[in-house]
Amino acid sequence: MFTVAISTQDVVGTRMAGPGIRAYHLAQELSRHFSTSLVAQFEDFTLDREGFTAIQRDTAEARWSLLHADVIIGQPARDILALSRKGRKIVYDLFDPNVLELRELYGPKPTLRQSVHYNREWGRLRMALQHGDLLLAATPRQKDFYTGVYCSFAPAMSEWLDRWIEIPFGVPSEAPQGDSGLDSSRPWIVWGGGTWEWLDPLTAIQAVGKLNEERLDCRLLFMGAERPNREVSTPGNPPGLQKALSQAGDSVVRNTEWVPYRERGKWLTGARMGVMLHSRTMEAEFSIRTRLFDAIWCSLPMVATAGGYAADLIEREGLGVVVNPADVTSVAAGMRRLLTDDAFHASCVSNLDRIRPRYRWDVITRPLVEAISQWQ
Repeated sequence: MFTVAISTQDVVGTRMAGPGIRAYHLAQELSRHFSTSLVAQFEDFTLDREGFTAIQRDTAEARWSLLHADVIIGQPARDILALSRKGRKIVYDLFDPNVLELRELYGPKPTLRQSVHYNREWGRLRMALQHGDLLLAATPRQKDFYTGVYCSFAPAMSEWLDRWIEIPFGVPSEAPQGDSGLDSSRPWIVWGGGTWEWLDPLTAIQAVGKLNEERLDCRLLFMGAERPNREVSTPGNPPGLQKALSQAGDSVVRNTEWVPYRERGKWLTGARMGVMLHSRTMEAEFSIRTRLFDAIWCSLPMVATAGGYAADLIEREGLGVVVNPADVTSVAAGMRRLLTDDAFHASCVSNLDRIRPRYRWDVITRPLVEAISQWQ
């Protein structure tokens, strides 16, 4: 029997971040076509696992599954790299440019330990680019980045383009369900992920404060604080965030835990808009911003900082407002328009509804299914 093993270092369970979410949905979709197992760090796993076998990582069963699979899919982790020359097909999923995130996390003066980790991840990426049978990028811009990396160390470019498939992030086929219980007397603006130091939650807080001075009476909700994976250190917050939160009063609410995956839809559907702001960094240019796809799923217009795939899609498809980096006036103007211009808000919702089908998980994974089928 032809078998596929998907491996992730991340948590799959009640609360999940991008890598865990992606691995879970890839397992669901591929299991419709192949015998599929998902090797992950499972915690309170109550989601639908019909079709694939869930295997706790770092166990004998996990090692056996990876060793005997015909195809292995995952990010460039140590266990997958070790199996890359054992006669099986290896698919490296490079949707999350981890080396660029580490660059922001460690800053210009990393410790010795951080430098070792950073260089090790670059080494793993180079090995993946050189030896992967198939490489997955989430956006054309990501593929351009990885091509530049590959050209810096590998002079041979034969079959390079043939090894790439573009698989963006996805949205569920079913509609979001439930009521968030948010106070509907005041419009909510939702920040969908963490408040990492290379993002810009301070500008969002200041923009909401500016709008409330104009008596628009809106509220900002941060949906998550700490990463679901407790084995990975949560990045620090931008300087001054705690002070800004304390001074904002009840205009800003910060959820102390990561919102459960099953519940995120009802929070988002109770909001007027979402907001995704970041500093001007390499990470922002090449990341895909997985929270954008929750907004597409829930028909939630967005205010997003210029730069990167998310802003490009929002601007091109009319999904919200793109604003200048770290510009309180620009962000407040974008929020104001979505709060007060009902016709514009409705057009954004209509455009979100229009593009949603193209990002369903079963649609975006078709090229991967077709590629794996050729190996059977």
